[in-house]
Amino acid sequence: MVSVIPLRGPLLAAAMAALPGAAFAGDLPGQDRTAGKVRQCTSTGAGFYLVPGTDTCLRLGGYVWAEGYYNSYTDYPPADDETYSIATYGLVMDARDTTEYGTLRSYTELRLQYRGAAEWGSGPPATAVDIWDAHVEFAGFTVGKTQSMFDFYANQNVLGTDPATIGDQQQIMLGAYRWDLSHGWTATVSLEDSSQRAAGVGMAYPHSGTSLVQQSDVPDLVAAIGPTGDWGQFQLSGALHQIRVGATAVDGTPVAGGVSDEWGYAVQAGIMFNLPALGSGDTLYLQTAYSDGATSYLGLIDPSGSFAPPDAYLGADGSLSRVTGWNLTAQLLHNWNDEWQGTLFGGYARVDMNDATAALGYGAASGINYNVGGNIVWSPLPAFSLILQYDYNVTEAQGRMNRGAALPGATQQAQQLLLMAQRLF
Repeated sequence: MVSVIPLRGPLLAAAMAALPGAAFAGDLPGQDRTAGKVRQCTSTGAGFYLVPGTDTCLRLGGYVWAEGYYNSYTDYPPADDETYSIATYGLVMDARDTTEYGTLRSYTELRLQYRGAAEWGSGPPATAVDIWDAHVEFAGFTVGKTQSMFDFYANQNVLGTDPATIGDQQQIMLGAYRWDLSHGWTATVSLEDSSQRAAGVGMAYPHSGTSLVQQSDVPDLVAAIGPTGDWGQFQLSGALHQIRVGATAVDGTPVAGGVSDEWGYAVQAGIMFNLPALGSGDTLYLQTAYSDGATSYLGLIDPSGSFAPPDAYLGADGSLSRVTGWNLTAQLLHNWNDEWQGTLFGGYARVDMNDATAALGYGAASGINYNVGGNIVWSPLPAFSLILQYDYNVTEAQGRMNRGAALPGATQQAQQLLLMAQRLF
């Protein structure tokens, strides 16, 4: 069912002007004078309007973020505190058509961004265009760039462009299919871009003079299952990840073993509880993950570039020893009233190299990474918020190491403070 309402807002007016056949003031007599109005798609949801001449219901929206960061991430070890700023304009377009196979949906989120510095506060000012999300949903299928089907908690209610929090949050190219089961259960299988999940392979002996080439060409296989109800949501996720690397010596000759193959994997369990007794809209997230040769699924924080454990280490005989790790993350959201909201969050992760030669060469057999933080959000208007967020992050490895290897040789302790204004429309 549709109802006719006047065209409102410059964004919708611009969109209408770009549509073929749209009629406005000054049209010749006899031309369609109703095209200057759009019909609302009440059955699709609030904010959707029928594109003239089609059966497509379109919602246009977006946001503006203004962020200021104070942090001590830039140097290793940090010598100076750094400040930088980010300005972001986000445009969201959600188009839906009703078909005999269900809803055909195309969703796009485009970010136009100015950065006073690169992530963690280094480099000159720059502008960027980021296609954050662009995917199509139809008859259970999802194809395009969107959030990984492995993700669950994904830093919910942790704000800002550069959050320094442990936990998987990956926008990735994928092709997925979802089954809607009974009693609120769903199951999803997804093929996802393995290049965005490759943490690399390191030489077990860091001064071997050998060059490694990552050659994984098989998508990661991801599966997820879980229920959703009035009480909250649960999800169990799993991923299979190929580790495939070729090694050559400095003179270009192949190393013994040639191309080495292994399969790594990751599993994750997450649960979200709705807490109406504590406050309207309050939630609690708890999540844990384990990886074996699939390190990126742990969502480690790597501000210095030194805490970068790979998927595996390559030995002199061409064998691969997989890196293992696990994490725990938690987050509590509390709404004090209609204007004030607060969040507490934290995470802990550990990785083990599982290779005696690598442990000797790099001077560390394991590393840990943890963070704690929180934010306060004041929303004097429904579509406008001011945010203050703080995060403290630690990375460390046991023992002494050679500089430039894959785990830090000393404890890094860093802080991040975010001041942010957010306007939604």
